[in-house]
Amino acid sequence: MKLLLVDDEELALEALEESVLAALPNAERHSFQIASAALAFAEENVIDIAFLDIDMPVISGLEMAKRLTKINPDTNIVFVTGFAEYALDALNLYASAYLMKPVTAEAISDALAHLRHPIAERRVRFHCFGNFEAYCDNAPIRFSRSRTKELLAYLVDRKGAECRRNEIIAALFEDNLNIEYYKKLRDDLIDTFAGLGAEDLIVASHGGLAINKDKVECDYYDYLAGERSEPPTEYMSQYSFAEETLARLQNIFQ
Repeated sequence: MKLLLVDDEELALEALEESVLAALPNAERHSFQIASAALAFAEENVIDIAFLDIDMPVISGLEMAKRLTKINPDTNIVFVTGFAEYALDALNLYASAYLMKPVTAEAISDALAHLRHPIAERRVRFHCFGNFEAYCDNAPIRFSRSRTKELLAYLVDRKGAECRRNEIIAALFEDNLNIEYYKKLRDDLIDTFAGLGAEDLIVASHGGLAINKDKVECDYYDYLAGERSEPPTEYMSQYSFAEETLARLQNIFQ
């Protein structure tokens, strides 16, 4: 997901950057204080969401929104302003949201749920043979917590089955029931894929987590479907819980 952030005031732009980062930690963010420079960038890049201040010199946010949608009609416009009186103008421009400063991460997350132009589905791919790696649109997925990746790997290993909280904690923490830490990992996992525009990939229920395996590409799943003949010699090598799965995969051909 590629974002454009534009505000002529440095402190306001920094505050917007912090809120957007909290709501969309994996999104690609490009910030500008000069509207003309932002428009030049949009000419060369496909922008999914533009967060625009309205009261700016030379080129206002309203004028900039008109130009951005001429460049790419599918760009979602989110106005971030200290002035309520432009709301009707924003409505006439078919903006996705009109947020009042100071904008919060929660307000941004709510705006994401009501985008006028849905963002194209992301290509998410997992590499399990060897070390476990996760990619979105061929770029490595980055997590704010290192063990979030391990949680994701466990869900991938379970092939879409719902995993209960205590099961996950026992598998990853050797029965050390650190529930608060698990909750932080769960929230980081959910927030990470929401930030990538792939929020439907993680299925969360009360006390349970699962991966929507129909939404991903995965060498492990391809292998189980018979698309690879040779048994793997390595499987999620960095994680001890994966040893049992590797032994089972190798025994299929013995």
